[in-house]
Amino acid sequence: MPDNIENTVGLQFCLWKENNKVNSVPKGNTYPLYLNKRNEFFVDESCVGKKSKNPKHTVEQARWAFIYDFFYKNLEKAKQEDITENLWGPLSGGKEKIAKYGLGLKYKQGSSIVFNPQAYSYYFGFKQRVELFSENPGTGFYFYIVPIDKPKISYAYFTKSEEVKHYGESVTLQIMLHAYNLDEKNKYKAKLYLLEETSAKGLTETDDFEDNNLWKEPKVYNISNNVRADDDWNSYINTTFPIEIEWKKNQNVKKNFTVVLEIYRYWNEPGRIYGTNSKEERVNYKNYADDPTSDLIEYDPKILGLKDIDDKNSISSRFIVSEELMDHYLTRVEQEKNNMIQYIGDVEYNQREFDPCGYSKITVKDEDDKDREVFVIFDETVTVGPIDKTKQSFDIITGDSRKNISITLDKLTTKDTFCQGLLLDEGQKHSEKKNVFQVDKVYAALKNGATHVRQADTTHHEQQRSAGVATTKENESDTDVVKTNNAYQVAVAQQWKEGVDYKIDSNEKITLMLRYLYNKTAFESFQNPDNTRANNAINLLWIFRYFWFTDKTAQVYFLPVSTCRYPNQLVKINVWPDIEWEVSFIISTNESHTLSFGKKEDLTSYPAGQGLRFSDKFKFKSEYKGFSFSTDISVKVNGDVHKFGMEKIENIIKKLADLKSFLDKFNPENSVNASTGGFKEYFSFKLVSPNVVLAFKWNLGSVVEKENNHKVVTMLNGAFKLAPLIGINFEVDLFVITDSIKVYGIGDITKFIRKAIEWVTETDIYLLAYVNIELNGEFTIVYNSINGIDDKKSNKKAILSIPFGVKGGIKSNEENVIILPTGEKKERFEAEISINSGIEIVEELGTDNTGPYKKNSYVFKGLNVKVVIVENVFSRNRISVIPKIDETFEVMKEDKIGPESIEYLNNKKDEK
Repeated sequence: MPDNIENTVGLQFCLWKENNKVNSVPKGNTYPLYLNKRNEFFVDESCVGKKSKNPKHTVEQARWAFIYDFFYKNLEKAKQEDITENLWGPLSGGKEKIAKYGLGLKYKQGSSIVFNPQAYSYYFGFKQRVELFSENPGTGFYFYIVPIDKPKISYAYFTKSEEVKHYGESVTLQIMLHAYNLDEKNKYKAKLYLLEETSAKGLTETDDFEDNNLWKEPKVYNISNNVRADDDWNSYINTTFPIEIEWKKNQNVKKNFTVVLEIYRYWNEPGRIYGTNSKEERVNYKNYADDPTSDLIEYDPKILGLKDIDDKNSISSRFIVSEELMDHYLTRVEQEKNNMIQYIGDVEYNQREFDPCGYSKITVKDEDDKDREVFVIFDETVTVGPIDKTKQSFDIITGDSRKNISITLDKLTTKDTFCQGLLLDEGQKHSEKKNVFQVDKVYAALKNGATHVRQADTTHHEQQRSAGVATTKENESDTDVVKTNNAYQVAVAQQWKEGVDYKIDSNEKITLMLRYLYNKTAFESFQNPDNTRANNAINLLWIFRYFWFTDKTAQVYFLPVSTCRYPNQLVKINVWPDIEWEVSFIISTNESHTLSFGKKEDLTSYPAGQGLRFSDKFKFKSEYKGFSFSTDISVKVNGDVHKFGMEKIENIIKKLADLKSFLDKFNPENSVNASTGGFKEYFSFKLVSPNVVLAFKWNLGSVVEKENNHKVVTMLNGAFKLAPLIGINFEVDLFVITDSIKVYGIGDITKFIRKAIEWVTETDIYLLAYVNIELNGEFTIVYNSINGIDDKKSNKKAILSIPFGVKGGIKSNEENVIILPTGEKKERFEAEISINSGIEIVEELGTDNTGPYKKNSYVFKGLNVKVVIVENVFSRNRISVIPKIDETFEVMKEDKIGPESIEYLNNKKDEK
């Protein structure tokens, strides 16, 4: 009971009856009302001031009303004519309409009021103001009540939960907890998990939540004891996080995401020997996939300060993400970043400024590549060249693993000096790290077309005096850019998280931890969302998205660096994928010699000789009609080598083999006997198949020239060798020609002599003239996308060989049978003498110290006579060639035909 009611009139206090226990309620006190407990507040004549004329009437006509305390505070400040909505609690029984505060008839009249909290007309934990009056609210007695339930997890609310979002955007979540913060005996913490809604349904155990959690770890929040707002005794978890593209999982479907919250009681126990051990137990959880929050139906948005985007009974405890294709996502994100770079606008400086708040130099460094030069992107002290190179970018190569790129400022003076806070919020200064390295918020400067608007700095001399800088002719005046209201969130646009994508090391240094985001899908628009296995198989081809590199391959990141002297200097980093390609191919046949009488070159080790690191020595994988071929396509991604086969190339090789089979019909070894007559009696044609290899590799790298060292370039090395590309053999049977001479019967005479000798010696005699044509060559190329083709390391060389000659010999046509203990063998005898010569035409394109050139030379291959006598022994389908005589006699030596000719492409000519 209040002390001094003797000299008062009207209601001075009330009484509170809880579980048959009565207590006095002083004015302005607050009382917790617990679930399912009957709480009666009443007045009797003892509550009425002693100066009241009719205490009994005052008690009978007592009026009760209640309202959320924060609503009442707003009503007190509002004008009566502006109050258009009745926010009072749902009471009835009022007989006289009351205008003040818009109360109307929502009050109870009588000596008592009963509250039995059951979460019907008010929320647990929210403070209610109870007005007890005779005429108008706000003129009499009041007190507060707070309905309290047992500790529980209440609603989860994603802002604009019905609006379809996109990967890369951020979502804001609020979860309300009730009464855990009111427990004075125990300490609690909450663990928050994010799951796909379909995966979350039916889960109840922590292990399942952890297995399906899309974050690496659950988010943990401590619930502080006895920490509460004045008018709201609940506690809240508020968080904002980006929708990460990894959650898409290469699936082309719209997805719903929801949360699970666990509550743990935790404590420390003494250790067995010393110290303490942390202990915890789960006391509650809520899986919002199974127990969702329906907004605007169960909850009044006016009280919670929350509102959904529609008036439907929608689910606020989950958010929806578009089925946007990965390709579209990456294009959109890059477009948004590039747009923001344009909107912010890099302020260009052509001369030194003199504001005390500033820096002298911006240096960008690849911390993971100690051999690479740093890139000074801004330097006010340089005397030659521009001071501002922020129009350029610093390029790096990385993949899924992050690379550390530092941005360092020299001679930074933002602390203990005058700072006007140029292009910052009111009251903000550049002494704050995030106002220099503007990862959170940056304002654009006003532009007139492509030029920034500048105005005279009226505080310039004051800044100089404050900084102790003497005024000179060079620094006596200053202009500044003009702030607009256009602000941009740099970290949000680039989906950065502090500690993951960047860290501010000091006032002068920030480290960006960047990676390349690959599109690991293929033909995504054609995929069936219901056929995951087929989609996964198709997506294995994702690497071919990066088969060749263009400007669109790079992903751009940027950071505004600002002080009053040089605001909005944009440091741009282009991130390129860590990919190296190697492609090699070989085709050959089982022929052992070329038509120019040399041994056929073994090209199986050629790719390794050209610097290909991932291609093993060729092992022929496929054969068809005498052709052997193999292809190796290797790609190194993030340090791992993957190999691909190109089996469809077999079709091309088989077509070539079929063509060769057709042309081989003109081979004399396959021709009919000369006596059959016709074209093939005296002429034959033979094709020698290609012995060809190519080896190419390309990757991203940097050039040594300092002026371009900050750039990433495409580097290609390749070679193509023909040993030979093709060979053609023409032969003419001279006996057929001589046999055809009718003059004086010469043909008949020579034919008779030859046949007689063959009959006596049991041999076949032949005499042939031949001409062979064989094309060999080697082509190499070294290229990068800045300097183009390196002429000194690239060359082309072609050699046309034309051997010719006459050969004659005999072959035994009877087989001598030899009986040996190991079995029967048969032998034949062959002897041949040939006169051989030829010419070689060489053309070479290259570059020397004089410049690019074309070199031509002609070589006479000499004249030789070759004698070969061999014995062929056949046994069990095997043939053994046993040479008896194999001698070559040089008649004329190899020599050049005329001088070697060099023609320079700059029109100079020389001969050697």
